[in-house]
Amino acid sequence: MTFTRIVFFLTFLLAFISYEVNCQFLPSFGIAGGPKFGWNFNITKDLNALIKNGDFPETSDKGFFQMGGGGFIDLPVKKHFIRVGGFGNGFSTHLTKKINDTLTKATNYSMGEGGIGIEYIIPATKFLDLSFGTLISTGRLKLELYNYSSDEVSWENVFGEISSNIESGNLSRIFRSRFYSFSPQLGIGLMLRKYMYLKIDFGYQFSIHNTWTVDNEVRVRNFPEKIKATGPFINAGLNFGLFIR
Repeated sequence: MTFTRIVFFLTFLLAFISYEVNCQFLPSFGIAGGPKFGWNFNITKDLNALIKNGDFPETSDKGFFQMGGGGFIDLPVKKHFIRVGGFGNGFSTHLTKKINDTLTKATNYSMGEGGIGIEYIIPATKFLDLSFGTLISTGRLKLELYNYSSDEVSWENVFGEISSNIESGNLSRIFRSRFYSFSPQLGIGLMLRKYMYLKIDFGYQFSIHNTWTVDNEVRVRNFPEKIKATGPFINAGLNFGLFIR
């Protein structure tokens, strides 16, 4: 946490310097960072077909709002730039379905990832950039399924269920899988101010998954292969920093 604060402090300090001082004597480069928001069109067709059979609520088939942040540095290559940076983002959704007066089912589906980005930046005008590159990341995809009574309960009853060998109607299973992804993307960058840069990216995430586990890292055989961190995405990041061109 301390390291993150130092990075953001230095970024805003450089942004202030670039705004107040004429930096033409410095070589062309850039360093910036900030929040990122977007929409991840994770493909959920096979997931929904599976959980529907168990009468669990289905996740969205139109994508998920995701958020995160990151930073980058631009290194000059003649009149263009090579951009290298790091990022982290993810999404989470929580859905419930009341089966009857005493039974509720829930589906929680989430993804979190972090990695690096490498892009080639082409300044089309003084205020507009075009880019292409890729994101390389690793993360976890998680599926939580719950079957429980919606009535208010006491601590003694809940602890009694999990500490005894008596079978309970309240069930929860948490599935996890680590993935490694490769995401080619195209982007548009807009210089809104000397220190403020808006970046919009369009890409597609491909992923390879490790074995799925359930609960306390118990391996799950024959988990459906098409449930994975794969699909198109759109991201928009508002970055603050130092840009010298």
